[in-house]
Amino acid sequence: MFEKTISFRILQLIPDVIPGIEQAVLVHYQQDKNDFSGYLLKAEEAGYRTERIRTEAGNSFFLEFIASPQYYRWFSREQIPFEIKSSSKVQLTIFNEFKNRVLLIKIWDQASGTSDLFFFYLNENLSNFLLDKVTEPFSAQHKNMVGYLIYHSIKALFQVLQHYDHLTETFHDQLRAVVKERDHLHEQLEHTSNQERQDVLKLAQYHLHRITGELQLKASFTDSARIKLRNFNGELYQLEEVIRKAIEFAGAISSPSGTTQLLLADYHISYPEPNQHIVAEEVQDGLPQRLVKTHLLLDRLEHAAASIKQRRVPLTSASVGKEFPTPISAPAITDALRKHKKRIVQLFDQYPDKWEIIRHEFRPVQNLMNSLQDQEQLSA
Repeated sequence: MFEKTISFRILQLIPDVIPGIEQAVLVHYQQDKNDFSGYLLKAEEAGYRTERIRTEAGNSFFLEFIASPQYYRWFSREQIPFEIKSSSKVQLTIFNEFKNRVLLIKIWDQASGTSDLFFFYLNENLSNFLLDKVTEPFSAQHKNMVGYLIYHSIKALFQVLQHYDHLTETFHDQLRAVVKERDHLHEQLEHTSNQERQDVLKLAQYHLHRITGELQLKASFTDSARIKLRNFNGELYQLEEVIRKAIEFAGAISSPSGTTQLLLADYHISYPEPNQHIVAEEVQDGLPQRLVKTHLLLDRLEHAAASIKQRRVPLTSASVGKEFPTPISAPAITDALRKHKKRIVQLFDQYPDKWEIIRHEFRPVQNLMNSLQDQEQLSA
């Protein structure tokens, strides 16, 4: 669409480049039609209006000027071919030079492979270029200066818009690449998620086959059970117990028969409540009473960290706190570690093989241990 080209956009900007201009015409060569199209910008009371105009009468004139070495030239209205049907050649003199107030410039358009022509209809005096109107008409020297300045101004504006379009296109290309990469990552994540759900279903099928084999039963999952199992988001080690309880429940409510195959539906499957799996390990025998609470704290932190790692969730104080049987905040964890820090060091020394995750991967515990080491070095 030509209205989106640089030349047409420049035509819309002409009143800002040449204040008070009467009208301007843009002539564009259409290579696919081997013809020219014209656009008129005309001043009106409410501003400027742009419309298509017919330029057939000037085609040979346009081609001649495009092929010439000139980049700008002054004409009188009578010399503009699409203003009149025919025009006799006029030998310009110093006297009728004052009538030449139409400036024609050509700008090379790389996109179209040819030059676009701009006709500027200027006032007969210098009022387009000075704040205060003057009564003197253009002289030949004035016209040469104005033609030179306007040509280079339009050329510079064309190059700026061309560069802007290039940057815009580059930005759009990069944006499209980012969107494409995002969509690709989304597809990969969706594929990975689907694969994980399939793996959960396979693991559930494995537990079903093994448990029913032990019980000498026949059982299978219904479609509703498969859907529910695909959405299982608990710990994988819990899945075996989930399947076992589902078999027991389905067997308890089914009609007694030695050959009937159990059909496990979604309502037979019950998932554990959130954080139900987080329990403290048994306290070591002979542990002093003052270390019991610290031992339980470390156990809960370790269980929470293991659960988070298994789900590939970032190991932070906030995520660990949410895994406690009664969720606690990140500052609460920091405060608890600070209060138990001396006993934590003692338990770490006493049980070097316990609490491996929080000891080596949980930053709040690592920061605590580093601060204690720094204090020991300073006091040494």
